[in-house]
Amino acid sequence: MKIARRFKMKLSIYRQALAALALGAAALGFAGCVERSITVVTSPQHAVVYLNDVEVGRSPCQVPFEWYGDYSVRLRAKKNLGTTANPHWVYYYLQTHRTAHAPWFQWIGPDLFASLIPVRFKDDKIWAFIVPPVGQQTSAELIKNARHLKAQMPAPIAAPSNTGPAK
Repeated sequence: MKIARRFKMKLSIYRQALAALALGAAALGFAGCVERSITVVTSPQHAVVYLNDVEVGRSPCQVPFEWYGDYSVRLRAKKNLGTTANPHWVYYYLQTHRTAHAPWFQWIGPDLFASLIPVRFKDDKIWAFIVPPVGQQTSAELIKNARHLKAQMPAPIAAPSNTGPAK
């Protein structure tokens, strides 16, 4: 009798532990998560967007991201201000950077509780840029700039001569 009673008691403890484990696993399965995205909007529209030297699309575009911090942003666009018969292309270019700051639910400490509660957090960064047109230079200006840059270069270093003893 005593053995059967002990066996039932142990079986009850095992069932309770198994139920607690199942409940814990279910709670972790329904735990919250964070959806992160960066939305890039430009003027003029349809500029090609590069984040950290990776092309991510044409503006306006929305891109998921994993890491907070500094991002290199490069934007390029081309627009025809003329007609199809007589095109006049204007080029736009901007290279800058932006920082994606972490919200409070991603700080160390609160992030543990935010990931355990069954709530879905959204963090959408919206970055807007005005992309300036690239100035048009004539051939004479390009040659003048090239000569100016060439004058700024240091003198070439002579290669060492191989006049040592023969082996």
